[in-house]
Amino acid sequence: MAIDYSGLDVTMVAAESLAAMQYRYVVQASDTTVRMANATTDIPLGILQNAPENGGTAVVRVTGTSKLVMNAAVTVGTFVKCEYVGASDNGKGDAADTDKDVISGLCIKASGAEDDVGAVILTKGTLSAT
Repeated sequence: MAIDYSGLDVTMVAAESLAAMQYRYVVQASDTTVRMANATTDIPLGILQNAPENGGTAVVRVTGTSKLVMNAAVTVGTFVKCEYVGASDNGKGDAADTDKDVISGLCIKASGAEDDVGAVILTKGTLSAT
């Protein structure tokens, strides 16, 4: 049986080349543009569904389910946050495991290692250690 990952998408303009960033989290840069995260504190708008060049149309999944490139092995049922390591390494899914992590998804298809493509249900929240 085929699995369908679907949801609500919005289209915006890529504020930078996102050609190698399909299925990664993106953040809103302005009223009409999206970009990759610039810091660990950036809150994702959603997950990029295509691979636009700078100035191209970026299709961003904002609700529903989506594939997501993971930064490591992530198991089903794990809350996920947007990873930020640096300018060239960010937007992957990372297990939310620290108090006050901003949750952006719930893993519904596991990944086995870095750069594996898993899947999430998009959600918003903050992890609480209490």
